[in-house]
Amino acid sequence: MIKLFIVAAGCALFCLSGYSQSYIGISTGIGRDINNNHEAFYHVPVTLRWKPGWSNYNPFVMEVNYDIPFTGNRNVNAYTLNPLLPQMVQLQEQVRPYVFTGSIGMGLREIVDKERNDLFYFNFLMGVCNQYFRVRYEHYDSKNYEVLDPDVNVNLTSMVFTGEAIYKFHNNMIVMLRAQTPLLFGYNGKYPLSYTNVAPLQLSFGYNFYYNKGHDDTGRRRRRKIKNHRNEKPYGE
Repeated sequence: MIKLFIVAAGCALFCLSGYSQSYIGISTGIGRDINNNHEAFYHVPVTLRWKPGWSNYNPFVMEVNYDIPFTGNRNVNAYTLNPLLPQMVQLQEQVRPYVFTGSIGMGLREIVDKERNDLFYFNFLMGVCNQYFRVRYEHYDSKNYEVLDPDVNVNLTSMVFTGEAIYKFHNNMIVMLRAQTPLLFGYNGKYPLSYTNVAPLQLSFGYNFYYNKGHDDTGRRRRRKIKNHRNEKPYGE
């Protein structure tokens, strides 16, 4: 139910921002989990970001992030009591953590170059994150062998916080460093697992697609100043 709510909210934000937002940003890159000590997970993040309003001064930011996982592998032992078979065999455990996050927050900006409209953005967001861990054992003969304390599939949903540092440069290209906290309410089951919920640290590159001509605030101020100067009447008229 929570996943459906997140998807519906994301669609609603997209429809709303189609009229009111100043830009849509899309980026992708590489991400690494920094919360699992024994086995770090790697992802390919895909991020969609909406900034509503007609001005870059609007602080509100809405974002959807989906992490496509690489498979995390580790070796585990399986045992049998059958005297006709080897007492122990080694298997490969594969864990794939799928991470989906919908967030809303506020951002600050710092102008780096007024002429080129190069900017630094610092975004602080709060959202809901769903993490689904899919576990698979390669060539597992479950009829004759048993893995002691095997990992199982887990589906977790909770609140998270996100911080982003974004540099916009050269015709609206962006580079982003994004860090997300672990789930505030993680796995609390009694069954022991070899992994914990993911806290991704991501480096990605992308582009901002602007939907109105007023997105360049520094250029707009220059044009307004020139226009007002032209409309001014000479002194004494």
